[in-house]
Amino acid sequence: MILGLDISTTVIGVALIDDQGNLALSEHWDISKQDTLFEKAEVVGSLMWELRTNHKIDYVFVETALKKFFPGKSRADTIVKLAKFNGIVSWICFDTFGEAPAFVNVNTARTLYGLSFPRGTKGPQRKKMVIEAVKDKEKTAFQYEMARGGKNYKKGTDDRADAVVIARAGEFLIKNANNKGYLTDKITLTD
Repeated sequence: MILGLDISTTVIGVALIDDQGNLALSEHWDISKQDTLFEKAEVVGSLMWELRTNHKIDYVFVETALKKFFPGKSRADTIVKLAKFNGIVSWICFDTFGEAPAFVNVNTARTLYGLSFPRGTKGPQRKKMVIEAVKDKEKTAFQYEMARGGKNYKKGTDDRADAVVIARAGEFLIKNANNKGYLTDKITLTD
């Protein structure tokens, strides 16, 4: 099985793709109530071991931590905290499953999933577009609920959708690991 993770310090999106290529699990772990990174890590570690007990996970793919500072959108301390926690959860994955996780850039994963955003699309719109794409591609395997009022998705739905996108990108990378592409041999031009 392939495990895809969308890690943040409040909610972790989790997706499992089975050996037949089906979405076997899509859930989120709400760790917002834990105060410190260590308490959050303890909860995540426990949930990882539960996953290991219930599923044979062969590959783990994690969304790469944010590396750039975007004025007005992210603060340096937030980026550092997220990078720390991403590293902690990655270590927990290594300790739990015996393999280092592979890191996938979110933009690469979205492209591999067939997602593209019109120029000027902002964060909340993008999140909705990702959820809509996952609903469309995964059909009934991706269960979701709407928040009260029926306009927005419940908390964690976007994290679950992101985890599916990461897992599917991992699936693509595994299937194409030995594919050297068309232009790997040197071409010699002759007169």
